[in-house]
Amino acid sequence: MTARSQPSGFAAELSATTRLAAPLALANLLQMLVHAIDVIFVARLGDSALAASSLGVALFGLLVWTSSGLVGAVAPLIAAELGRRNHAVREVRRSVRMALWLSVIVGIGAMGICMMGGWLMRLTGQPVEATAQASGFLLILMWAVIPMIAASVLRIFVSALGRPRIATAITFAALFVNALGNWTLVFGNLGMPALGLHGSALSSVITSVAMLL
Repeated sequence: MTARSQPSGFAAELSATTRLAAPLALANLLQMLVHAIDVIFVARLGDSALAASSLGVALFGLLVWTSSGLVGAVAPLIAAELGRRNHAVREVRRSVRMALWLSVIVGIGAMGICMMGGWLMRLTGQPVEATAQASGFLLILMWAVIPMIAASVLRIFVSALGRPRIATAITFAALFVNALGNWTLVFGNLGMPALGLHGSALSSVITSVAMLL
């Protein structure tokens, strides 16, 4: 490679990386905003509800992001398969399918931990009232674990195919789904029952399923 061709090669690589990374970074920021919407609505329920929500989300988030990191190992597998052969449909499909099965397996384990959330919080000396609310919150929120991990697999899949904007668009749409879910289920709008903190958890479940679908 000549000295003249190196800058152009670097510029091409930088451009390609930016086109891939920018939508993914935006999708991650939007995902944080989706969770921020929960905080905005739950905060209006009072300090105790917000504290319980924070406790529950702390445990839930740890489990989901750890599990997502585990299934994220499919990314280099897909990249390697596409690197060997541009139209490696069968190999890529197999890797994604196995990652989805893994998301179900680790998701079931994470749900089991969520079911023990109240015991874990009492073990760590959390306030009794917040623990009682957080444990009930987790028993609903845990149903979002598998859809969120599986959606992470599919986000990796479309990104590996060079189409990260799909993941960004879906996450952007999730903002409106979660906002509408919180508005209707937390405070009882549009004829729905006012479920309070449990309504926020149910909204998160609905949003995660919608993102996966």
